[in-house]
Amino acid sequence: MFLENTDKLLHKKLDSREFDSYGVLVFKDGNSEFLHSPNVNADTYFDIASMGKVLITATLILKAVGDKRLTVDDTLDRFFPDVPPEKKNISILRLLTHTSGIIRHEIPAAVAENGSAAIARYILSFPLAFEPGTAQIYSCNAYILLGFIVEKIYGMPLDETFYTYIKAPLGLTRSRFNIAVDEENAAVSYKRRDVGEYRADDENVYVMKGIAGNGAQFWTMADIRRFTDAVMSKSDKLYPEWVYTAAEKDYVGSIGEAWGFGWLITDKNYTQTGMLFPLGSFGHCGHTGCSFFMNREKNMYVIILTNATRFLNMKNNFNGYDYGVIMKMREDIHNEIYKDLQNGGLL
Repeated sequence: MFLENTDKLLHKKLDSREFDSYGVLVFKDGNSEFLHSPNVNADTYFDIASMGKVLITATLILKAVGDKRLTVDDTLDRFFPDVPPEKKNISILRLLTHTSGIIRHEIPAAVAENGSAAIARYILSFPLAFEPGTAQIYSCNAYILLGFIVEKIYGMPLDETFYTYIKAPLGLTRSRFNIAVDEENAAVSYKRRDVGEYRADDENVYVMKGIAGNGAQFWTMADIRRFTDAVMSKSDKLYPEWVYTAAEKDYVGSIGEAWGFGWLITDKNYTQTGMLFPLGSFGHCGHTGCSFFMNREKNMYVIILTNATRFLNMKNNFNGYDYGVIMKMREDIHNEIYKDLQNGGLL
């Protein structure tokens, strides 16, 4: 596999300081290539942001579904006894597909200090943005609730559940919740000026001391590849084969973006995978500048790890940024990969 165009684009972006760390892995029909900046190897930590929604939280929910510990039709009142009446019938499915009406609100540190029950009450105290199932708004707070549900189902903290039911079975080597603020071999991915106490980029994850269901864990390319290979092979180390089939189709329809059980499904309106991934491919993005997508029919996946959002914010002296630039970056990288695979007769 020869990724000449992709390599040139990545070097150009590195030279223009769109990021200072990147790794891009392309897999097609048993062939693979790993392009990376000089300061990155397969074991470099990246804050994978919302990719953690599927790498950890949704996967643990689906494992519980496969183990018959819950169903996607179970509702919030099973797990949160003091849930307000208008929210008690919100289902796991609605949380997974961002159709619950629960939207993101910043969690005050004073609330987070009181633990998961206080955080759940805070999240559930806000009015719904819409009646569940009638619209869609991407919701980090819905996934924080899913993380709490995982803890209730498995009877242990979310990070321990991950280590027990994902990391150990797949043989992941480094990926984890939280890393040291001076961790070696780690890309700086937080978009704020100073690191603070935790390296997690997401503000809500930060006040939750780095452990939350909406993401911001630290993964390596080698471990994401192990996870993706497990999904592509429908490994029962994650969950039964029938769950893969159920999880990888759209449950949203015309009311919003196509989403499966945690997976973003590419549709005709989705641009970030460019020309590379056909409709019906699936994956997820991370706000820090990361993504991974796969397609079973093409026997193909692409993992992109960068710290581009930090550098976009740095260029504006940490006064904000246009995330559309990151979205366009993903589209451009996927399009160059498409050209290279075509030129190499692999598409």
